[in-house]
Formats: sequence, C-alpha cells, structure tokens
Amino acid sequence: MNAPLPTLTPAAAVALPFHPHDGQPTLLPLDCLFVKAGFNPRQFFEDAEFTALVESVRQQGVVQALWVRPQEDFDPETPRFWLIAGERRWRAAQVAGIASVPVTIRVVDERHALLLADLENNPALRIGLSVAEEARFAQRFLAECDGDRDEAARLLGWSRTKLDARLLLLHATASALDALTQRKIKTGHAELLAGLPPSTQDGTLAKILRDGIPIADLKARIKSFALDLSTAIFDKTDCAACPHHSSLQEALFAEAVAGGRCQNRTCFAEKTQTALQARQTELQSEYATVFLDTERPADTYTVLAKTGPQGVGEAQFTACQGCQHFAARLSTQPGREGIVQGPLCVNLTCHREKVAAGQPAATPSAPPTPTTTARSVSGTAASGAPVPSTPAPKTAATPKKVDAWVDGWLRRQAAEAVTGNPDLLRAWLLSALYRDVGQPTALLTQAGVRVERPATRAALLPALFALSPERKQALLIALVRHGVQDHTTESHAPPGQSEEVNAALAALTTVPVDLTAAFTPDAGFWEAHTKAGIESLLRAAKNPDGESFADWYARRERDSETDGKAFERLMKGKLADLIRTLSQTAFDFSAWLPKVIAQRRR
Repeated sequence: MNAPLPTLTPAAAVALPFHPHDGQPTLLPLDCLFVKAGFNPRQFFEDAEFTALVESVRQQGVVQALWVRPQEDFDPETPRFWLIAGERRWRAAQVAGIASVPVTIRVVDERHALLLADLENNPALRIGLSVAEEARFAQRFLAECDGDRDEAARLLGWSRTKLDARLLLLHATASALDALTQRKIKTGHAELLAGLPPSTQDGTLAKILRDGIPIADLKARIKSFALDLSTAIFDKTDCAACPHHSSLQEALFAEAVAGGRCQNRTCFAEKTQTALQARQTELQSEYATVFLDTERPADTYTVLAKTGPQGVGEAQFTACQGCQHFAARLSTQPGREGIVQGPLCVNLTCHREKVAAGQPAATPSAPPTPTTTARSVSGTAASGAPVPSTPAPKTAATPKKVDAWVDGWLRRQAAEAVTGNPDLLRAWLLSALYRDVGQPTALLTQAGVRVERPATRAALLPALFALSPERKQALLIALVRHGVQDHTTESHAPPGQSEEVNAALAALTTVPVDLTAAFTPDAGFWEAHTKAGIESLLRAAKNPDGESFADWYARRERDSETDGKAFERLMKGKLADLIRTLSQTAFDFSAWLPKVIAQRRR
C-alpha cells in the first residue's frame, strides 16, 4: 500500500517557494486554496456532471491531485495558494465537506501556470473547454506571450489557424460567448454573430434563443444584410467596378439592393485586414508597441497621461515615449476598424510607480502658492530654503529594434578592435581553435587556464593549407571579421545577452575602446527609434560645449525663425524627413554616447 500523503501545516509551508520537492504530492487544507479571478479557462460547470462529482468525492474523496502554486505575496504564517487546475474538484470537496485535498505544488510563473491549466482541460484527458472558453483563454495567454501569435500557438500546441479563429470569435459579445459556454447555442451561431456589429448581436441572440433558429437559417438571414461601404477603412477605388457592389447592380438590374453596399463579406474582411496591417505598421513609427484589441485584455494596459490623478508628469511622459511599453491599441471591431487609442502603457507595475513619483507631495499646512519658486545656481530657492530635487525621468525598457541596432553596432566595433590588435586577434583565434581541435582541457590546464567544456567541430585543413600566405592572411581576417560582426548562432537569449554580443563586449573592454569617440549616429540608428524616442534622444544629446541638439537647432534656426519653435516644427514633420535632416546635420555628436549603449557596456 502507498503511504498516506502528509498534510501541510503553515509552519511546514515556510520554504515552499524554494521547496526541494516541487512537483511532489501533498495534502492541503481547503482554506489555503483560492481561485484567481479570470484565470481558470473553464467558466461553466454542468449541473448534472457536478452533482455526480460531488457524490463521488463524498464517497471516495478527491482521487486526482489538484495543481496549485504559491501566491505572489506568500506569507509563512498563513500560506495561500492559487489553483492552477482542478477547480471542479475543489468546489466538489467544499460541497462534500472534505477538509483537505491532495495537491501537486508547482512553483511556476503565470505563463507556465496557464499552460498547465490548458493541459488539465485537454479533451483527451477530461471534458474539454467550450470554444468560447478557449477564445478567452487564448486572449489571456497571448498577452503573456507579448502578442506573439506564432509563439503562443507553438506553446499551446495549436495551429496558427486555430489561434486566429479563437481570437476572431472574441468579436462576439459577452452575452453570445456566455450562451456558447453554457451550451445554449452552437459554435456556428457564435461565429455568425461575431461577424455582426456588437449593437445588433444581443438582439439577434435573443431571437435565436426564443425561436430556436437553426444555424442554416441564421446564415441565410445574415446574408441578406449587406455591408455598408461607407464604413470601410480601405481604398474603395476598385469597388466601383466590382460585381459585388450594389450600386453597379442597381444600375443594371431591375431589382437590386439600394445604395452603395458590399455583398462579399470575405473580400470586405480581407481588404479591411490589409488596411489594418498598414495602419499598424504606420503607427509603429510613433509607438514601440502597437496591438489589436483582440490581442490584449483590457486589464493589461492603461492610458498614459502627463497630468491628472493618473499623470506621470511632463518630463517622465517624454521619457516614457522612448520605452518599449509605450503603446497604442488599434480597433478591429466591425464599424470601428482602425480607430486608435493611445498613448497607452502596457507595463502596469512600472506605470503605477511613475504615477506615484509624478504626483505632488501632500501638504498638510497652507496650500501651495501659484507662483513658481525661483531657483539659484546653488540649488536653493530665492528665499534661501533648499529646493527639493525632482527624480530624473526613467525609461522602463528599451524597444527591441533599438536593442538590435545597438547589438549590431557593438559587434562592428568589436570586429574593428579584434582585427586591429594582434594580441586580441590571437586570443580570439586560440579560443576558436580550442573548440575546433576537440577541447583538449589538459593543455589549457598546463597553461594555467581553466574553462568550461565547449563544443567541437572539424575544419577544411587540407584545402586551407594549400593557400598562399597572402590568401591565408586575407581569409583569416575575413573569417574573423565575419565571426565577430556577422555570425549568429541560434539562441533564445534576451536582446544584448547573446554569446556573440557578450564576446564583443569583452573584446571592447579588453583593449579597451573609447565608444564615445567611435559612436556616430547613422540613419539606421535613428530608424530603430520611434519619432517620440528620437525626440527624447535629441533633448539628451549634447555637443562638446554642453548644448543639446534641441537647443542648438532652435538657436541655429533663430535667425530665420521668429517664434523660436524650429525644433518643435522639425519633430512634427514626417519621420523620413526628420531622419534625412539628422543624417545631414552639422551638429557635433562626438561628445555623446546614448545611454542605451553606455548601460550595455557596463
């Protein structure tokens, strides 16, 4: 017989987040377990099935262990756990009066917990989720994957088609999705309702429930409602000669749908999707993150404002525009396609911190005077009292395109350093040769070098041996430059942390290389940033005299501009024109190294 499972007491749960038996079964009291709102993919529990489960638990107990994980603010005195999977069994145990249930404790993050929940609800293992529950789950999981649909589909084990279909179903109203979850309508009903504007869905749903309309009849009725081309966001030039355009039929036929309407929903949807993609690409020059309304739940982002109760302050607002979490939301709802909501922040933790830092301090005494306090050179007010310092605005995360540009630039600088310094070149070649000849660690130990075991590979020694000394040297330089600057191995390391970039940084530190003297911003550097990010950089970039580009540009243009707003006009222009101006500017960037490069060097 198997030994009984131990019951976990509060004292024994102290080390659970670092528990050596993570993944092992144990017993937990029911009052230690909690359901995280909105986490469980399953939203509906069939009454008859649940009643049978309660009776089974009452007679046999909970046979299959629940999956749980410690809550984020785990307190050793009162241990609390989130349910990952097994809510039906947990509810049944409550009704049956069971005090403790078997659990498997997993110390996992939100994404992995969602994967475990999906595995628990696999139809091959038990009663599966409804299509509506899968749709809501897919939206939540996609947010955990930062909107990467291919990655989300791969982790879920779904096809990309299935993921896209589930997300498209979210155009159905909450009432329609709930009716599908509760098995009051079929999937075909919900899919057809999702193609209608939200304003008409609930009324149509009520008719389906009242009259028992079959899917085929509903489809026939919806086909009678053609689409109004005046709501289209795409170029309608080609529609004038399209056979699906009702105006053309009205001119030729005795009986036709009046007005300019489209009777080909598939074509209308394809043209709309193309226009949305173009709009999304266009917005990426202004926002680091642009997402569709079906790709991220509403509770994962917030409005970014300068002032007000949720304002971050004007200086921080400018800094936030260079962050990868500076975002915009693009509507795909029928009748509202292409409407943009922004600016937004998709890092709620960082946003709360910036709002707290940006709010004025409470003053229990007299209200503040409306006049601005003068500041002296020494950092005190005109009255002599110290002036409180204002925290410097911070950017939470660098946009991925900027990281990619910096990685490439660092590797190019390392290639110059390696090929231009004989000792560094020999060290680089020795490290490569060590891997090529089978990792003879004994030889390295004899030389006083201790390293980890790397990989092995073969070389085309005979062919290379036959080359002339001059060609060997030329090929050597070319291969080293390629290895330092261009060659990339497949890696899942975060931006700036790949083996190649780390090696490039080591080379630049070993010599060392003055990156400030080496840096010259080119078009590729500016193109990696959004317009808002460029503005933030230009306000920070200073020439050897300590003058920022923004001030320098305004001063230089002041002779021909009377209002002193030349820099503001430059930033309001097209991104391509701005980059062209910066590529041809006479401003001296030689004393400036962008913070994103300086921080990486450390």
